[in-house]
Amino acid sequence: MIARDRDLLSRLGQVNAGLGEAVVELMTRQDGGELAAGDVRELAERLGGMAAELYRRAAELEGGATPARVVIDAQQAAGVPT
Repeated sequence: MIARDRDLLSRLGQVNAGLGEAVVELMTRQDGGELAAGDVRELAERLGGMAAELYRRAAELEGGATPARVVIDAQQAAGVPT
């Protein structure tokens, strides 16, 4: 495994290790049982950044062009018909 892939997996491991703590933090900061939109958005952005790095590396491994950006369709993920 090349150093670059080790670094990528190391960062993924750090995200994974911190995810449980982040979820607990979100739970403790709930306002009347509801999550704060800003906190949820921040978590989504952090996870999205990691996902983009993984997509980028997968494209490189397949010999394809590195995507300029990865778009996550929030409406599709929420089941909103388009």
